[in-house]
Amino acid sequence: MYTICSMDKNYIIKKIPRKLLNIINNFNESDKKARDFGTDEMLHLSEIHLIEFIGDNEKLSVSEIARRKNITKAAVSKTLVRLEDKKLIIKDINPDNRTQIIISLTRKGWTAYCEHKKYHENINKIIFSCVNNNSKEDINAIYNFLDQLENLL
Repeated sequence: MYTICSMDKNYIIKKIPRKLLNIINNFNESDKKARDFGTDEMLHLSEIHLIEFIGDNEKLSVSEIARRKNITKAAVSKTLVRLEDKKLIIKDINPDNRTQIIISLTRKGWTAYCEHKKYHENINKIIFSCVNNNSKEDINAIYNFLDQLENLL
Protein backbone atom coordinates (compact mmCIF):
# COMPACT_ATOMS: atom_id res chain seq x y z
CA MET A 1 0.00 0.00 0.00
CA TYR A 2 1.26 3.46 -0.88
CA THR A 3 1.31 6.33 1.56
CA ILE A 4 1.64 9.93 0.52
CA CYS A 5 4.26 10.45 3.21
CA SER A 6 6.59 7.91 1.62
CA MET A 7 5.97 8.95 -2.00
CA ASP A 8 5.46 12.12 -3.93
CA LYS A 9 1.76 13.12 -3.98
CA ASN A 10 1.80 13.94 -7.72
CA TYR A 11 3.38 10.58 -8.51
CA ILE A 12 0.56 8.77 -6.71
CA ILE A 13 -2.12 10.97 -8.29
CA LYS A 14 -0.74 10.11 -11.74
CA LYS A 15 -1.00 6.41 -10.92
CA ILE A 16 -4.66 6.53 -9.78
CA PRO A 17 -6.29 6.53 -13.26
CA ARG A 18 -4.34 3.44 -14.40
CA LYS A 19 -5.04 1.67 -11.10
CA LEU A 20 -8.76 2.43 -11.39
CA LEU A 21 -8.89 1.29 -15.04
CA ASN A 22 -7.09 -1.95 -14.13
CA ILE A 23 -9.66 -2.63 -11.41
CA ILE A 24 -12.55 -1.86 -13.78
CA ASN A 25 -11.07 -4.06 -16.51
CA ASN A 26 -10.46 -6.96 -14.10
CA PHE A 27 -13.99 -6.67 -12.74
CA ASN A 28 -15.49 -6.48 -16.25
CA GLU A 29 -13.53 -9.55 -17.37
CA SER A 30 -14.70 -11.47 -14.33
CA ASP A 31 -18.29 -10.25 -14.67
CA LYS A 32 -18.46 -11.21 -18.38
CA LYS A 33 -17.87 -14.88 -17.63
CA ALA A 34 -20.94 -17.07 -17.66
CA ARG A 35 -21.65 -18.73 -14.30
CA ASP A 36 -24.06 -21.41 -13.16
CA PHE A 37 -25.29 -19.72 -9.95
CA GLY A 38 -26.06 -23.13 -8.44
CA THR A 39 -28.25 -24.36 -11.32
CA ASP A 40 -25.83 -26.31 -13.54
CA GLU A 41 -26.88 -23.91 -16.33
CA MET A 42 -24.37 -21.37 -17.56
CA LEU A 43 -25.92 -17.91 -17.24
CA HIS A 44 -24.66 -14.76 -18.89
CA LEU A 45 -24.86 -11.34 -17.29
CA SER A 46 -28.03 -10.33 -19.18
CA GLU A 47 -29.72 -13.56 -18.11
CA ILE A 48 -28.90 -13.37 -14.41
CA HIS A 49 -29.83 -9.70 -14.27
CA LEU A 50 -33.20 -10.50 -15.84
CA ILE A 51 -33.65 -13.30 -13.29
CA GLU A 52 -32.81 -10.81 -10.54
CA PHE A 53 -35.33 -8.32 -11.93
CA ILE A 54 -38.07 -10.95 -12.19
CA GLY A 55 -37.33 -12.14 -8.64
CA ASP A 56 -37.57 -8.57 -7.36
CA ASN A 57 -40.72 -7.82 -9.44
CA GLU A 58 -42.77 -10.97 -9.77
CA LYS A 59 -45.64 -11.55 -12.17
CA LEU A 60 -44.92 -8.83 -14.72
CA SER A 61 -45.64 -9.03 -18.42
CA VAL A 62 -42.92 -8.88 -21.08
CA SER A 63 -44.03 -5.34 -21.95
CA GLU A 64 -43.87 -4.23 -18.32
CA ILE A 65 -40.41 -5.79 -17.84
CA ALA A 66 -39.14 -4.03 -20.98
CA ARG A 67 -40.64 -0.71 -19.91
CA ARG A 68 -39.23 -0.86 -16.36
CA LYS A 69 -35.78 -2.01 -17.51
CA ASN A 70 -35.81 0.48 -20.39
CA ILE A 71 -34.93 -2.14 -23.00
CA THR A 72 -36.82 -3.43 -26.02
CA LYS A 73 -39.51 -6.09 -25.78
CA ALA A 74 -37.53 -8.06 -28.36
CA ALA A 75 -34.45 -8.11 -26.12
CA VAL A 76 -36.54 -9.20 -23.13
CA SER A 77 -38.32 -11.87 -25.19
CA LYS A 78 -35.07 -13.26 -26.57
CA THR A 79 -33.56 -13.59 -23.09
CA LEU A 80 -36.79 -15.07 -21.70
CA VAL A 81 -36.74 -17.78 -24.38
CA ARG A 82 -33.23 -18.79 -23.25
CA LEU A 83 -34.30 -18.73 -19.58
CA GLU A 84 -37.40 -20.77 -20.34
CA ASP A 85 -35.29 -23.34 -22.25
CA LYS A 86 -33.06 -23.57 -19.15
CA LYS A 87 -36.18 -24.07 -16.97
CA LEU A 88 -35.46 -20.91 -14.94
CA ILE A 89 -38.70 -19.04 -15.67
CA ILE A 90 -42.27 -19.95 -16.40
CA LYS A 91 -44.84 -18.05 -18.44
CA ASP A 92 -48.41 -18.09 -17.14
CA ILE A 93 -51.67 -16.43 -18.09
CA ASN A 94 -52.43 -13.49 -15.85
CA PRO A 95 -55.54 -14.47 -13.85
CA ASP A 96 -56.60 -10.80 -13.74
CA ASN A 97 -56.14 -10.24 -17.49
CA ARG A 98 -56.48 -13.49 -19.44
CA THR A 99 -54.93 -11.93 -22.57
CA GLN A 100 -51.66 -11.17 -20.80
CA ILE A 101 -48.71 -13.49 -20.09
CA ILE A 102 -46.83 -12.98 -16.82
CA ILE A 103 -43.35 -14.20 -15.97
CA SER A 104 -42.30 -15.99 -12.77
CA LEU A 105 -39.21 -17.80 -11.57
CA THR A 106 -39.17 -21.56 -11.22
CA ARG A 107 -37.54 -23.22 -8.19
CA LYS A 108 -34.35 -23.43 -10.27
CA GLY A 109 -34.74 -19.73 -11.13
CA TRP A 110 -35.04 -18.89 -7.45
CA THR A 111 -31.82 -20.84 -6.81
CA ALA A 112 -30.02 -18.69 -9.40
CA TYR A 113 -31.60 -15.56 -7.91
CA CYS A 114 -30.40 -16.43 -4.38
CA GLU A 115 -26.91 -17.41 -5.54
CA HIS A 116 -26.63 -14.14 -7.47
CA LYS A 117 -27.55 -12.25 -4.29
CA LYS A 118 -24.77 -14.19 -2.47
CA TYR A 119 -22.35 -13.23 -5.25
CA HIS A 120 -23.11 -9.54 -4.65
CA GLU A 121 -22.87 -10.02 -0.88
CA ASN A 122 -19.39 -11.48 -1.43
CA ILE A 123 -18.35 -8.45 -3.48
CA ASN A 124 -19.70 -6.22 -0.70
CA LYS A 125 -17.62 -8.17 1.86
CA ILE A 126 -14.48 -7.73 -0.25
CA ILE A 127 -15.04 -3.98 -0.50
CA PHE A 128 -15.90 -3.76 3.20
CA SER A 129 -12.68 -5.55 4.11
CA CYS A 130 -10.72 -3.03 2.03
CA VAL A 131 -12.18 0.03 3.75
CA ASN A 132 -13.22 -1.20 7.20
CA ASN A 133 -9.94 -0.37 8.95
CA ASN A 134 -9.75 3.13 7.50
CA SER A 135 -10.76 6.21 9.43
CA LYS A 136 -14.17 7.79 8.94
CA GLU A 137 -12.44 10.64 7.10
CA ASP A 138 -10.66 8.23 4.74
CA ILE A 139 -13.91 6.37 4.04
CA ASN A 140 -15.66 9.67 3.33
CA ALA A 141 -12.81 10.64 0.99
CA ILE A 142 -13.11 7.34 -0.88
CA TYR A 143 -16.88 7.69 -1.13
CA ASN A 144 -16.66 11.31 -2.27
CA PHE A 145 -14.06 10.39 -4.90
CA LEU A 146 -16.30 7.62 -6.26
CA ASP A 147 -19.37 9.86 -6.14
CA GLN A 148 -17.61 12.64 -8.07
CA LEU A 149 -16.27 10.15 -10.60
CA GLU A 150 -19.73 8.63 -11.09
CA ASN A 151 -21.26 12.07 -11.65
CA LEU A 152 -18.55 13.09 -14.14
CA LEU A 153 -18.79 9.87 -16.11
